[in-house]
Amino acid sequence: MKKKAAVLLTAAVLTGCAGPSTKVLPQRQSGTMQEVPDEVPVVEEVNSFYLQESLGILSASPRPSGSRGEDNAARYIQKLLKDYGYTVNRQRFREKSEHEEVLGTNVVAMRPAEDPDADIILICTWHDSAPESPGAGNNASGVSVFLETARILSGIPTDTEVRFVSLSSHEKDALGARVYAKSLSKRERERLIGVITVGPCGAIDTEGTVLATQDGKGTMLGDLLLESAAGIMENRWNYVQKAGEENGIFASCAIPAVQVGQQYDSFDFGTPLDTVDTVDAECLSGIVDTLCQAVSRVMSLDTPSMRAKAHFENNWKEFTYTQDTANRIPFGTSPGKLQAILGVPGKLAVVTRNAANQPVERYQFPMKWFGLNAPFQVSYYFTNEQLDLVSLKPGENGPAVSEVREQLTALYGEPVKKITGPYGADCIWQDPKTGEQTELIPGKEVYEIEIRSYTPQPVLLARYKVDGTLEAGETETGYEYLKGLGSVVFQPKEAGSLAAELLYESDGVGGERVFAEKTEPLSETAHGTDRKNTGHSGQDDSENMTQWTVRIDPADFPEEEGIFTDRAETLKALLRVYGQMLKESMPDAYVTGYAELVQKNQQVPEQPDAAPGDAGQERSTAPEFEDAFALYVLTDQPMDAPGIWQECVRYFDQFEELNTYRSTVRSYLGLQTEE
Repeated sequence: MKKKAAVLLTAAVLTGCAGPSTKVLPQRQSGTMQEVPDEVPVVEEVNSFYLQESLGILSASPRPSGSRGEDNAARYIQKLLKDYGYTVNRQRFREKSEHEEVLGTNVVAMRPAEDPDADIILICTWHDSAPESPGAGNNASGVSVFLETARILSGIPTDTEVRFVSLSSHEKDALGARVYAKSLSKRERERLIGVITVGPCGAIDTEGTVLATQDGKGTMLGDLLLESAAGIMENRWNYVQKAGEENGIFASCAIPAVQVGQQYDSFDFGTPLDTVDTVDAECLSGIVDTLCQAVSRVMSLDTPSMRAKAHFENNWKEFTYTQDTANRIPFGTSPGKLQAILGVPGKLAVVTRNAANQPVERYQFPMKWFGLNAPFQVSYYFTNEQLDLVSLKPGENGPAVSEVREQLTALYGEPVKKITGPYGADCIWQDPKTGEQTELIPGKEVYEIEIRSYTPQPVLLARYKVDGTLEAGETETGYEYLKGLGSVVFQPKEAGSLAAELLYESDGVGGERVFAEKTEPLSETAHGTDRKNTGHSGQDDSENMTQWTVRIDPADFPEEEGIFTDRAETLKALLRVYGQMLKESMPDAYVTGYAELVQKNQQVPEQPDAAPGDAGQERSTAPEFEDAFALYVLTDQPMDAPGIWQECVRYFDQFEELNTYRSTVRSYLGLQTEE
């Protein structure tokens, strides 16, 4: 991967970040309209200084939902949008997310059209961050693009109502989007031609910009962005599928949504390492340019209403979600979360109570299942707002019961149980990989399929010895990408490196994707390595080398076309476990020095509610050994960056054998490796 140039904040920007004050704001000018030749709107140039300024101010401190930091970020965004001429309101809310109460503030800006019934275009982003993260990449980068786009478009004549909404609580199940979407009237939803959400963009450890939609298919606004990007951006944009979050919430309200951003999360996201020097300013400028070119076409006085076209091309009434058999059904989730995942407006059909007087809700969705083309009438049953049963009935022209029986047998093998009934055999299949039980129940006029969760015994898929060879009698896993990655991470070929036996198995439950367990001490001779020349201080540990077994559950790693959908978190999970092995096998070699480093860098705790622009204080909490090791392998941080997290990540660089290991893993992943 070619490393991009990182953002470099000028002295002026750093001065502007010294406090929560908005003294720098008056210098900003709203977009000014130039002479418009014929039908083409003229968009002024992107101001990279403004982009960098917003990025620096917003990422000066964490902005968790409900904190003073988030509130000040919302005020900063509100002040700028008001200065650009928009009508701005703050939408405060207090909502429940699972078992906690969440406070948040959305910032809603509007530029009305003369016609009160004009089309509406909505541009969104989110401004909160993880609790301990400055959140430069996630998502001060998106907010910076959002603000600069709003500034430029403020000077363009429009016959379309333009709304800019910065959302809160992305890190809390996208509650900000849920609250805003719920506040839209039926007429507003009808007038909306679509939503463009600006997500994290420009991280230096990922490449390219993509358009994410609920189903991976295009939207009208997405197509306009693709056309604009073709003449502006170096790399061609393309559509990818990304279910849930803001896209899913808007889609579940029958509003077509597309998100602009990077395909994979940065390895720094959610950590104190997510700072301004991890964001490529040039990429942000290109995205702003693309957005302005596309949206200005919608705003142009010479373009007709796009409402009919948008609703025709993205008719959610005809959209049918396809349940991939490789993905688990989200049993235990709430109705709101399910609708965000599916991106389909569910219809609340029935509310009753069970024998225990618990509320039972039934939601209906049209969906395709088991690789069949014809949709089913699907009912999701929630008890106490927890999904516990899925029922399928064939729709008009749906598949025959014999066809469904054949398909289920092809997927899961012969039924584990057959019960003779008045209308044929009641068949039950169990999938040990996903922990789902599927029952086909023939009826007099129509059949029904019921799907529940169960807890099977772990199923061994494959066993690989320490040297990487397949255990006799075992078969391949079929998860090629995961298998290759597991062999690189846990069975390194370098002398002196720890290696583990790999077990690929599924428990059908989800949750713990990978874990390591000790077996017995392994002699130096049996290990087949020479640790006397590795150069680290723990060479005496070689006599007590520990043998490890690492268990990996492939069903817990969602993937599409052989690539993990959550790349950053997946790789971190694997490397954390290898860090655990290092920690417990050779404490004298690595852990003692690490503990001394942490102890030496203990600081007075900073204020948890620091505002954007507050002078940053050193954080007192250091990363756990395993987390620091994972980031050491994955991230590409400047070697002189200050901070306890950066120091802890750099700690591992002193060990030659770990540098070799890092280079091998990064080379396999296609990451830039510094020599």
